[in-house]
Amino acid sequence: MADAQVVDTAAGTRMGFFGGIQLILKTYWKILFAVLLPLALLPLLIIYDCSEVRCAYVVILMAAYWVTEVFPMAVTALLPVVLFPCLGVLSTAEACSCYMNDTIMVFIGGLILAVAIEHSNLHLRIALGVMKTVGCSHARLLGGLCVVTTFISMWVSNTAATAMMLPIIFAVLGELEEAGFGKVFERAPDAEIADPDSQMRPSKITTGYLLCTAYCATFGGTGTIVGTGTNLTFKGIYESTFPSAEGISFTEWMVASFPQMVVNSFLTWLYVRIAYLGYLRPKSKDALAAKIGKEGEEIANNVIKTRYQNLGPVTFHESGVTALFLMCIFLWIFRKPGFVRGWSEMITDIEIKDSTPVIFASILMFFIPKEPAFIYCWSKNPAKRPTKPSEGLITWKVIETKMPWSLMFLLGGGFAISKGSINSCLAKRVGQALVPLRFLPPVIIMAFVCLFVGVITEFTSNVGIANITLPVIAQMCVAMQLHPMYLMIPATLMCSFSFRLPVGTPPNALVTVAGHIPTKWLIVGGCMPSIYSLIVEVLLFPTWGSIIYGINEFPAWALDVSASNEDSRCN
Repeated sequence: MADAQVVDTAAGTRMGFFGGIQLILKTYWKILFAVLLPLALLPLLIIYDCSEVRCAYVVILMAAYWVTEVFPMAVTALLPVVLFPCLGVLSTAEACSCYMNDTIMVFIGGLILAVAIEHSNLHLRIALGVMKTVGCSHARLLGGLCVVTTFISMWVSNTAATAMMLPIIFAVLGELEEAGFGKVFERAPDAEIADPDSQMRPSKITTGYLLCTAYCATFGGTGTIVGTGTNLTFKGIYESTFPSAEGISFTEWMVASFPQMVVNSFLTWLYVRIAYLGYLRPKSKDALAAKIGKEGEEIANNVIKTRYQNLGPVTFHESGVTALFLMCIFLWIFRKPGFVRGWSEMITDIEIKDSTPVIFASILMFFIPKEPAFIYCWSKNPAKRPTKPSEGLITWKVIETKMPWSLMFLLGGGFAISKGSINSCLAKRVGQALVPLRFLPPVIIMAFVCLFVGVITEFTSNVGIANITLPVIAQMCVAMQLHPMYLMIPATLMCSFSFRLPVGTPPNALVTVAGHIPTKWLIVGGCMPSIYSLIVEVLLFPTWGSIIYGINEFPAWALDVSASNEDSRCN
């Protein structure tokens, strides 16, 4: 039995055979899972040799890798480039084309704008300016926090919006604590004195502020097509699945999604006030703790004023970024607005999509200088004359540092899954299996789909869930003769609505770590937003969405897709 033992060098003792196996499984489980799962699924390819099963093999593999994160998510997203051509699902050219298209260019351009806004500190000036204006009672501060976080998250990542607000929150609450108005952190009841850091828990007021920030950052990301990766995932999958349909424009998405974003953010403000600040419960412990009076409001106001003054006057850098940002929004809205002839229709008959304006604005970021030093070239004072050119509003070094390149591959992998699912007829088969649901009222079907997506998105990447579910939902709509947007847009928004677990979305993880919030508190606190966001979606989209998108009728272009499916190898 000596050969069945290994030496544990770290402990200096011998370890039994099963102990060694346990150590290997514990240490190398990711690589073992990555190798053994494809082998375990291999009989499917041998027994059922058809394109649907081969595509399903890749989809299941990618879904499992995404959920367990055995590889970086971007690396998993590249699997279709290798597996789809080898398994005869897509050609190499077809697979690779999914990783660079109009949607991904919108994503890249939008991120460059977002990085430039963050690089110039424009987002911080907006945040402090609004909070300085609204007033500094807890109710008003929380309202300002909701408005600012929601608005900024429409344009920059929800992660950046949350990270920006955290220092402001802690600064204000810290000053109030020093003046005797509440506490930022409290010692847990079962705390031991040995390790003070691990025992600190946020007070109820702190918890409310942090959760409000995370939730509003999530809701804000749904307000524009560039607000979050799931929106762009939908755009790419929808336009590739239904090429004859009118594409998803920035203007239509914003008009359709803005109301639900506003309603959800308002409900968040109301919910946090009731649950954490004692609103409607004037004699409760929470209400008494949240009452700071005129003196407390003055302290909070002074903190925000000081931080705003520290920013100094508006710089040329901020002004330049603001001008390009507004220019891009103008070009997006009036590209092809529908109610008037758009600028794209005036200059050419060739279709111009949303990536053109944002890439144009991104290129100008490198042309326009950060500081207008060139105006001093003729200065009488030699010291003022520039000795070197000013860098642009954004530099490539900043982009390399702050750009989340991995998400670009994640989007491309999702588009490849969508294209492979359609070409192999996998999505059509799954959609046909759900046809019996057509006898239910459409709004009930929507509620079931939203509930299902809202639950599974808590456990893994929002974009990953969108990549897997949206192609199936698209074909499900075709099979049931529902307008594809009727289910796809609500499902897309629900992919973002993750509130109950730290892994669900980065804002949850940020506030959990920064605020030492126990996971069970996050789960309990996130239940209500999960409920009211679902209700808002089910009530608002069938009414408002029907006005914007005309979703009450099954469109002719979807009939064309259905007919082409019937004539294809799917039979």
